[in-house]
Amino acid sequence: MVLAQLIAVVFLAIGGFLLVRGGRELRTVVHILRNDPVPVRSLDGHTGPVEITGTAVADEAAGTVTAPFTGSECLAYTYEVEEYRSSGKHSSWETLDEGQAGVDFVVDDGGARVRVNPDGADVRFEPQSVTVSPGTELPDRLADYVERTEAVEAQDGSVNLLVTEISLGNKQRFTERRLDVGEDVYVYGQAMRGPATEWGSNLVDAVVGDGDGTPVFVISDTSERGTARRIARGAIAETVGGLLAIVVGGAVFLSGFL
Repeated sequence: MVLAQLIAVVFLAIGGFLLVRGGRELRTVVHILRNDPVPVRSLDGHTGPVEITGTAVADEAAGTVTAPFTGSECLAYTYEVEEYRSSGKHSSWETLDEGQAGVDFVVDDGGARVRVNPDGADVRFEPQSVTVSPGTELPDRLADYVERTEAVEAQDGSVNLLVTEISLGNKQRFTERRLDVGEDVYVYGQAMRGPATEWGSNLVDAVVGDGDGTPVFVISDTSERGTARRIARGAIAETVGGLLAIVVGGAVFLSGFL
């Protein structure tokens, strides 16, 4: 009975966590679809939640950042390193290291331009992944990254059995997501007063970023609807998984009293 209750608590806790996270993601989708993008020129002196689309352009003062795995010069990126771990009959990808960085950039919609501060953004960029099997020689940039990162160890061990050599270790997956210069970009954030611009410049007097006045702050490398679909897919999967975990947990809990 005690064991059944412990198992039930684990399932209920996992289910609750997934439901909360999935629900939060679905709320983000609702906020995105509730409004339409506005012309960048309308942000001149405007404050409050806004949606904008256009082309991502480097800000001359901020420049670019270098993505860790590909060495690409970009405006913002996230990265994640995972390792495939096995324990008995169960196997899963375990995150070893992850991070995010970016610089201020400009969104140009063809009529005007506005600066965006990506700090604190929920970024939704297309992933680029490389999966490396044990014993495989890493590309130079990945090898340099592994060498200087304590959380990630090279999976290059082997055992020589004379007739053959067996590689030891686990598969690793390196995933990078970037917003490159010249890409289409969608931003949902808070417009705030920015520094004064030069006379005749098509850069509006505003900055879009994170703020208390907006329920979400999202930057994506696709359209408004594409961003909503991208978030909704994961949110629905987590919500369904959470419901199933709660159902299983409830059934196990009740079985302990029968």
